Parts: sequence; structure tokens; C-alpha cells
Amino acid sequence: MLEYVIDKLIALLGPIATLSKEKRELKDSALRGISIALQETKLYYRDLGRGKPRDMDREAQLAKYWAVAAIPLRHIDEELAMICEYKGEFWTDPDHWPDDEIERVGIKLDDVSSAYRKLAMPKAFSARRPADA
Repeated sequence: MLEYVIDKLIALLGPIATLSKEKRELKDSALRGISIALQETKLYYRDLGRGKPRDMDREAQLAKYWAVAAIPLRHIDEELAMICEYKGEFWTDPDHWPDDEIERVGIKLDDVSSAYRKLAMPKAFSARRPADA
């Protein structure tokens, strides 16, 4: 009987390892999408800060980056996925998003960056003392 149980447990190790690997790959894919959207948005804001004019094509691309980031993220963090979806909607027409609405739905870039870091490196954030935050 014990031998049977051990054989069954050993047989489960393969699928468990595969599941863990698949979950890790899914999380990495979700994190990659939001990382790209964050970096492209920060670069765009950098360019605007240096005096470059608004670029509707680039804003359309940002809308796509954020929308694409939301898709795999929904399996990892539904709230952050919805924030990415709102961020994509924002970039389709930024002029029609008042500051209070941006704050209400949580799409300020600093807030999204912070949420991304917490998801990407949870140990680093849980190890921080409240005074460090």
C-alpha cells in the first residue's frame, strides 16, 4: 500500500513541476507586457518634457501597449489588469480624462509603476519597513 502511494506521489511531481513552470511563464508574460507599456509611456512623457509635440500615432501605440498588457495580467491580478485596460482607454483620448477621474480609477503612472513593482518583486516590498515606503 505504501509503495502504491509513493508511486502515485512520484507520478504527480512531473505535472506539478510543469504547472509551476507554466504559471511562472504566464506571470512573466504579464509582467513583460506591463513593463513595456510603462517604459514606453515614461519615454513619451520624457520626450514631451523635453519640448517635443504630442504625437497621436505614439499615443495610439501606447493605447495598444496598455490594452495588450491587460490580457495576460487578468490571470495574475484582475485589479491591475483593469487598471491597464483603463490606461489603454486613457491613451485613446487623454484630453477627455479629467484629473479626478484619473485618480479615481488609479491610472496615475506612479501608482501603476508601484503596483507593477509589488507584483514583480513582492519580497522586496514586503521586506521594506513602513518608514521606507
